[in-house]
Amino acid sequence: MGSYYFLICLLPPLPSVPGEKLQLPFSELSRMIRQHIQPADDAILRGHLSVIDAANFESREQGRELFLEGGSLSREDLEAGRNLPEFIRAFLEEKERGIRRVHVHDRLWELCYETLLELAGKTGCRYLLDYIPWEIELRNRLTALRLRESGGNAEEHSVLPELRGFDFTVLLSQIEAQKNPLAAERYLDGERLKQIYHCQGNDPFSLDALLAYVSRAMIYDRWERLQEPYDMKNFLYGGG
Repeated sequence: MGSYYFLICLLPPLPSVPGEKLQLPFSELSRMIRQHIQPADDAILRGHLSVIDAANFESREQGRELFLEGGSLSREDLEAGRNLPEFIRAFLEEKERGIRRVHVHDRLWELCYETLLELAGKTGCRYLLDYIPWEIELRNRLTALRLRESGGNAEEHSVLPELRGFDFTVLLSQIEAQKNPLAAERYLDGERLKQIYHCQGNDPFSLDALLAYVSRAMIYDRWERLQEPYDMKNFLYGGG
């Protein structure tokens, strides 16, 4: 893992708070980073961006028009089934045999995160090994919170359950105290930004710092795309 002094200095500063405009669109930031990434780190970067590909694949399968720019796959790739990452191919194979999940795309995300963590482990990527389990557990706890209100079974929707234990007691109580969903989203992304900072390490020009920059940019990009009135189907406790 080499130093990314030149690339990180080349990238523009990110907004100070969610909702402010990015100096460059996320698609352009992603292109710049992919263009300058060292060959040895290309796979881990693409793995990190695969959460965008997973979201776009799920949207397409559900017949939604939403397409997030900046992932490894273009809209044309998805439509043609071309250059699909291994986890999507594995999902399609399992789907053809019959996936026994209440929500079939929970398995898509499980495969996505499983592949990313395996890659992070092989490459020793400390940032992803620390941050992604936190994001997965947050996803599971938020799912459980929503299903508790509707009477659903959270265990049926868990993704890689009990991967690592985190105490979300205060976070969840703050979510429940919010007066509207948008305020809850703002609080959640504030907590994500804190966790990203905590996991990125001390070297501001490392691969970990670069991947943390990508994670932050994903959050700010989502808020920039948010329009009023917003569509909760496209903006619901997302992360990366």
